[in-house]
Amino acid sequence: MEKNRKNRSAEPGFAGRIMITSLGCAKNFVDTELATASFLCSGFGLTDDPDDADIQFINTCAFLKAARDEASEQLRALKEWKKAAPGRKIIAAGCFVEWASAEELAKFPYVDAWMRIDQASDAGKIALALVSGKNTPRCTSKRPQYLYTHETPRVQLTPGHYAYVKIADGCDNCCAYCLIPSIRGPLRSRTIDSVVEEVKSLVKNGVFEIILIAQDSGGFGRDRSGKPELAQLLRKLDRLRGNFRLRLMYLHPASVNAELLSALKEMKHLIRCIEMPIQHIADNVLRNMGRKIGGRETREAVQSVLDLGYAVRTTLMTGFPGETQADFDELLEYVKTTGFARLGVFAYSREPGTRAAALPGQIPARTGKIRAERLLAAQQEISRKHNETLIGSEQTVIIDAITGRGRADGRTLLDAPDIDNTVHVKYRGRLETGNVVTVRIDRAGEYELEATLVRKEDV
Repeated sequence: MEKNRKNRSAEPGFAGRIMITSLGCAKNFVDTELATASFLCSGFGLTDDPDDADIQFINTCAFLKAARDEASEQLRALKEWKKAAPGRKIIAAGCFVEWASAEELAKFPYVDAWMRIDQASDAGKIALALVSGKNTPRCTSKRPQYLYTHETPRVQLTPGHYAYVKIADGCDNCCAYCLIPSIRGPLRSRTIDSVVEEVKSLVKNGVFEIILIAQDSGGFGRDRSGKPELAQLLRKLDRLRGNFRLRLMYLHPASVNAELLSALKEMKHLIRCIEMPIQHIADNVLRNMGRKIGGRETREAVQSVLDLGYAVRTTLMTGFPGETQADFDELLEYVKTTGFARLGVFAYSREPGTRAAALPGQIPARTGKIRAERLLAAQQEISRKHNETLIGSEQTVIIDAITGRGRADGRTLLDAPDIDNTVHVKYRGRLETGNVVTVRIDRAGEYELEATLVRKEDV
């Protein structure tokens, strides 16, 4: 191993090898892709073997205590790796770094550099400084202000057929339970032209599925003009040439207005499933959460999207301070009668530094968990019944992985990568990751379907 290291160090322009770990959400993952490009531009190579790595880079999450615990655990695990060979370095980046106090970071004295959100595209400079024994560049901004553009170097780390495009960062909604505005800073939107240019480039390079993400996609542009510009962005993207699909994630229901609905109605490239986290439906809970709109307006926003022929996937929270049994029963009934295509549930986590942590009427964690399990059980039954209606039908599926001889895993167009239903496809002949195919559904469970290939689509 040491011989290999000596040989590598003699390579012209070679700075070392970096192993990359990305925790948390897709929005954080885009930052990882920016950092990866910066490493490569600075002369580093990548490895997935820790024994071959000179530097380990970990991009962290801090949204919930569980995420912070995971980040801490990952960092502690690197301590022995660093000791095992001289010269090894550790760089920690992302939301945990923004969240943590100096005292918290001091618990990890073996970490060589703490990289803040605004330094994502400077990752290579920081790594070069470490290997050369120089001081690492410092970040002077008090709150994150950085926003990448279509001109920022970025390495696509997702499979080649889908990619995330972050249209904005930060958030101004300041929901009572959420740390995101204090961690990632205020809402800051990219320009419409910058997003269009990035999507155009991705489509040109063969990406079929473009996933638009932000902390609140519906707020896109509001920081510039005082009103959302998401409808304008969608219309411009829809006019691009090529065989591709757009997926819209993280739309706040308060952002659903006539202009956006008009754009959704006209879209040709947009997948007919919108991610709209509503969190709750009871007025009492929504008011305490600071969600901007109440239950009636939330119902109207969801229904207006459903009426256009879109499916809606959502996220809910149980056990929020002040949630009564009647509030929960109202939410449970709403889930049973609305028919969400996909649904995730979080039990409330009391996060220090949020307004919700100081609210009266804190609910026992066990109660929040039990309520979350009841919602998931209800959705499981809804999902099973829906999937069973698909048996015998033909469905369009995106192939994400070849799992064996004549076997592949994919998703219907309703399903987002990594988090939704899986379709197990049997086929003869040749299939590749990224193929868009038509399958016949043979069997169905709550979250998995079995299917047989009918034909490949011309994409």
